[in-house]
Amino acid sequence: MLNMSREVIGIVGTIAAGKDVAGEYIGQSLNLPVYQISSPLKAICKSESIEPTRDNLIVLGTKLAAERGDGYLAQYILESSSESLIITGMRQLGQLAVLDSRSDLTLLSIDASPELRFERAMKSGKSGEATTLDEFVARELAENSPPNAQRLFECMKLAQYHLTNEGPEEEFRIKLDQLINVMGK
Repeated sequence: MLNMSREVIGIVGTIAAGKDVAGEYIGQSLNLPVYQISSPLKAICKSESIEPTRDNLIVLGTKLAAERGDGYLAQYILESSSESLIITGMRQLGQLAVLDSRSDLTLLSIDASPELRFERAMKSGKSGEATTLDEFVARELAENSPPNAQRLFECMKLAQYHLTNEGPEEEFRIKLDQLINVMGK
């Protein structure tokens, strides 16, 4: 049975904006477990010997959303844990609807300039196979358009809190500390 009163901090944001950094930092600060919404997709890829590329994860996520509803991954994570938690990387409106209806959801969006995100993505190998800034931006827009189930920019608009991560990581951590205080956590 799902715990309807448990808290979930959801973190949405653009590629390489700092979602996972924020999740880990807030998780450590509040002693909460952190889940990536894509973890079940990556596990399915591994079990089916599919390379977990960004494109393959999008195709699989869209397929699962069509078969099981676009809130499936959020539901799966909620059912695998009964405690308060943090989930990063939601990109489907149904995921947010499930979290909102089955928990006390606080939603945070994180963004940074496309130029900085592309630079970070190239350094971390998460560029989505893009080799230029223009291609990076175009791929991000295409990923969040039909026929794909992703609607990242619409998800970001639903957040109660919005952070920009343009500076060094220490500056971002200060912003996260301030946010934790504002949220009353």
